Amino acid sequence: MSARRRRRLAVVLVGAAVAVAPLSSAHAAAKDDGVDLVVPVLAAMLPGQQGWVSALWSANKDICDVKVTVSGPGLTVSYPTNTGTYTSMYINSALATGNIDYTAFNVTVPSSAGGPVPVTLAVSYTQLPPGQIKKDDDLKTAKFDCKGPKGAQTVEATLPVVPVVGAAVAQRTTAVTVPRTKPTWVNIKFQGRKPGLDNFRVTLSPPAGLTLTYPSDATSAGLQSLAGLPVAREDHVSVRLDAGGLAPGDYQVPVHATYTGGSYDGKLTVTVTAN
Repeated sequence: MSARRRRRLAVVLVGAAVAVAPLSSAHAAAKDDGVDLVVPVLAAMLPGQQGWVSALWSANKDICDVKVTVSGPGLTVSYPTNTGTYTSMYINSALATGNIDYTAFNVTVPSSAGGPVPVTLAVSYTQLPPGQIKKDDDLKTAKFDCKGPKGAQTVEATLPVVPVVGAAVAQRTTAVTVPRTKPTWVNIKFQGRKPGLDNFRVTLSPPAGLTLTYPSDATSAGLQSLAGLPVAREDHVSVRLDAGGLAPGDYQVPVHATYTGGSYDGKLTVTVTAN
């Protein structure tokens, strides 16, 4: 029996493809053509970025016990917790002829990467006899005996790495609304665009009449999740705004962020309402 626990990954599942002819003999030796990589160019990443990447596969045979490992110059690769040392298909470790499923793996791109990185995907599987699984089977619940000849393939792909042009930090929250009658905590989101944004701290310069408080009565606000701002990820700082001394209206508040080796300056539009 072979049943793989469904991975809890936020990756989009793609539907089925056109079927191809099944094997003519259940006892034939497995040829190294059990799967095809549908798209040989993976999702683009930024230098220094870490994130989950998916590879989409189509099956040329009925296969099970699919295992994929990934390597590439300078890349650090890890796998889902339920497989540990490899990745497998999303629905099940099996795939019927003509169907499509994907594998997912976590990649860290080196900060020095300046262009596409070649990626090698090593695939192993067991070739099932005809009739064990069918194209329309629900492989989350289907029962089958994973036995047959072993197969293996080495598939080449490309991971595009796109250098960032422009600021190292993007301010995602540019406007907030607070009532005049009640002090309010607001979140200001930022996104890292380049590596090295460690010890990220934010201060605001409020106008007279707007009282500002940082968490723990500190002199600046740090990020909610981490001390640094990772590449291509968002995090936020929280500040408490007391607009009791302002009339209703819009106010431009300077925002200043510092991090190891640099800084960022932006603005936050604070809209003060009567209630």
